[in-house]
Amino acid sequence: MMDNNKVKKVIENINKLAENTHQDNINLMEVCGTHTNSIAKSGIKSVISNKIKLLSGPGCPVCVTSEEYIDAAVDLASEGITIITFGDLVRVKGYNCDLLTEKSKGRDVRIIYSVSEIINIAKEIYPKEAVFLAVGFETTAPLIASLVNQTYIGKIKNLSFLTSIKIMPPILEKILNIQNRNIDGIICPGNVAVISGEDSFKFIYEKYKIPSVICGFEAEDILGGIYFLVRNISKKNRGRNEAGFENLYKRLVSPKGNTIAKRLVQEIFKIDDVIWRGIGNVKGSALIIGNKYSKLDAINRFKLKGYFNNHTISRSECRCGDVLMGNIYPFQCELFKKKCSPENPHGPCMVSQEGTCSTYYKYYL
Repeated sequence: MMDNNKVKKVIENINKLAENTHQDNINLMEVCGTHTNSIAKSGIKSVISNKIKLLSGPGCPVCVTSEEYIDAAVDLASEGITIITFGDLVRVKGYNCDLLTEKSKGRDVRIIYSVSEIINIAKEIYPKEAVFLAVGFETTAPLIASLVNQTYIGKIKNLSFLTSIKIMPPILEKILNIQNRNIDGIICPGNVAVISGEDSFKFIYEKYKIPSVICGFEAEDILGGIYFLVRNISKKNRGRNEAGFENLYKRLVSPKGNTIAKRLVQEIFKIDDVIWRGIGNVKGSALIIGNKYSKLDAINRFKLKGYFNNHTISRSECRCGDVLMGNIYPFQCELFKKKCSPENPHGPCMVSQEGTCSTYYKYYL
């Protein structure tokens, strides 16, 4: 941890570099919702140059879970199947309803605080069917893979998994391939990199020549990341060689990541396409249960494929999709703070604690 004098020096250097950079705005995207929350909580935007625009990316797993997925879970609950989930997901609306409403009707929706509860609940209610809503990114994929494996080995016949596990590189490719996309630097998700490794993000600079950095979640970590990016953008503008990519989170992130966790994920899951809420289909961005464990896949067990074959465009005024892609700030959505609030959320970005709208509502207004 840096002392206050070093923090001040880093901030001074960031602002000096930004002001001397010959462009009106320096657009940096922090992909992870935890980074967005830490930036707001620590007041980083208030101490760095106004030329630096911090944009939030699609790094909130609840926020990018599709309406179809929620509708499938709601219908399972309405059919008397026990739904096991973490709390944020119950308030996210599908096209038709949400799980909190189903719970209020007496449906068996179990909100858990630890994954250690899942198998115990299934054993407790046997032979009644239970479905765990397995939502997340690379960070939680090994834990979910372990649960699938335990269920398989333990021959727990009444537990299955409705997965919505996404991986980061394909969505970043989609963002960076948008024509005239004005992103000058990327703050990569440190928690994902712990599992996937620093090598999984090097493509951002190698392929797109956009400076990128992996950093932790303390204010000092993030300021270090911003300094690295602004320094490289400044060098780039002056035609000087820049480092391009750096891992500033080496205390937890290695080049190859957690190889044991990755091996387990590869054993249990395979890669497929998936709908990202508000964004659309992203090829090769999902981890779905592999053939060996297909009997534990709720989509197969309960014949749910029809929910995911035809993506319906939402008619909601909610602009979570634009927020997740860094196209707008939350306060540019017509619903923000007027019709949409944490007490009455219209979109998932206001529901999840990692959601950008929830963060902006709490810290910026």
